[in-house]
Amino acid sequence: MKLTIFGATGGTGCQIVRQAAHAGHEVTAVVRDATRLPPDLPDLIAIVEANSLDDTAVKAAVAGRDAVISAIGTRDLKHPTRVCADTAGFLTTAIRSGSHCEPRLVLASNSAMAPGPGDDPLTRFLVKPVVLAPLLRHMIEDMRRAEQIVRVSGVPWTIIRAGRLTDRQSKGGYRRGVDRNVLGGFQITRADFATALLDAATDPACTGHVISVGN
Repeated sequence: MKLTIFGATGGTGCQIVRQAAHAGHEVTAVVRDATRLPPDLPDLIAIVEANSLDDTAVKAAVAGRDAVISAIGTRDLKHPTRVCADTAGFLTTAIRSGSHCEPRLVLASNSAMAPGPGDDPLTRFLVKPVVLAPLLRHMIEDMRRAEQIVRVSGVPWTIIRAGRLTDRQSKGGYRRGVDRNVLGGFQITRADFATALLDAATDPACTGHVISVGN
């Protein structure tokens, strides 16, 4: 498949790029600074050095692709941000403006925003709304806006929500819930989250669904 990855220099993005390249996909990584890519990756992929909000560059990067994965996120939990929402807006606009078959958009998101079915009672009624919502309020609001933009965009989409991301070694698999949360899905390794995003990008049956994942 022809895949374009945004956020490719982040912890999850690097994992997606590496896994996709080793699986034989044709990968384009959109990055602001190509020197931040691990040294083993540039020889395996095509690189577009541009800001994810660069309209011309984004349109070129998604044209003719089978799927686009956005692993854009923020590390700043203290201040309001629109990085995820703005990127989602640019990506959906770019995809709609293309003259070829629209690629599917896979959006990395966070399960802290969504207490609901699949959670145990403590997580659903205390941990997520009382503990995590205030702590992660800026990130959650940004991701919520991004999800809303994607859902109403008219492009084929899949949203993958994860709990806390860790840099531990892959567990070799993950659990998932389709349009519901995963019981005990408090965390997942970045490697396994990357696998989940790549699985969604390569599986048309995931289109139009919110999939929660955890180890």
